[in-house]
Amino acid sequence: MQLVTSRVVATTRAERARRRQEYWAGVRFLLLGRAVPAGLFGLMAWIQFHKLATSLQAMPPSPSISTVTSRVLSPALYTAFCSIPVVLYLTRPRPRARDGRILARVAGFAGTTVQLLVGTLLGSGPLLFTPARALSELGVALAVVAVAGAVWSLATLRRSLSVIPEARRLVTGGPYRLVRHPLYLFEILAALAVLLGTPGAIATATFAVLVALQITRARFEEGLLGATFEEYAAYAQRTRHRIVPRLW
Repeated sequence: MQLVTSRVVATTRAERARRRQEYWAGVRFLLLGRAVPAGLFGLMAWIQFHKLATSLQAMPPSPSISTVTSRVLSPALYTAFCSIPVVLYLTRPRPRARDGRILARVAGFAGTTVQLLVGTLLGSGPLLFTPARALSELGVALAVVAVAGAVWSLATLRRSLSVIPEARRLVTGGPYRLVRHPLYLFEILAALAVLLGTPGAIATATFAVLVALQITRARFEEGLLGATFEEYAAYAQRTRHRIVPRLW
C-alpha cells in the first residue's frame, strides 16, 4: 500500500512539473513569440505612418509621378510592410520546431532589426557622394518593387512568419516558387534602393551587414525545415536558388 501511495505521489509531482513547464512555455511564447515582435513592428509601422502623413502634408499642389512615387507610394508600401507582421505575430500558432541556438537567434533578431531601423530611424547617414538624378530615380523604382515584393511574400508566408528559425508549415507558393527565401531577397533589394538613392555611410555599412545576416538566417532556416518536413528536400530540388533567381 505504501509503495502504491509513493508511486501516486511521484506521478502527481511529475504531472505538476509538466504542467508548470507547459505554463511557462506558453507565457514565453505569448511574450517573446507574439508580444515583443508585434510591438517592434507596430512601433516601426507607427513611425513610418507618421513620416507618410508628414510627407503628404508637404506635397506640392501638382506633384509629378516621380514625386508621388517617392513621397507617397514607396512610404505607403513600407508602412504596410511594417504593419502586416503585427497581425501575423499576434495570431500565429506555436511552431512545430525551433532552432534555439544562440547564433541562430542573434542572426534572426539582428537581421530584422537592422532592416527596420535603417528604414525608419537610422536613415542613410552622411552622404559619401551626391548621386546622379538617374541613380536616385532608379533607387525609388527599386524601392517600390522591393517593398511590394516583400508585402507579397508576407501575404504568402502569413502566420508562418518568424524572426528566429521556426517551422510551422512548408510554404512553397507565390514568390516561394522563384526562390527559397524571397522575403530576404526583397529586403536586400530595399536596402540597395536606399543605398542607390542616398549613398550614405550608414546605408553602405548596414547593407553589407544585412546581406551577411540574411544569408546566415537562410542557412539556419533551411537546416530546420529540412529536419522537420520530409518534403523540403523535393522543394529545394525544384527551387534551386536560395535568394537570387538564376544566380544563387
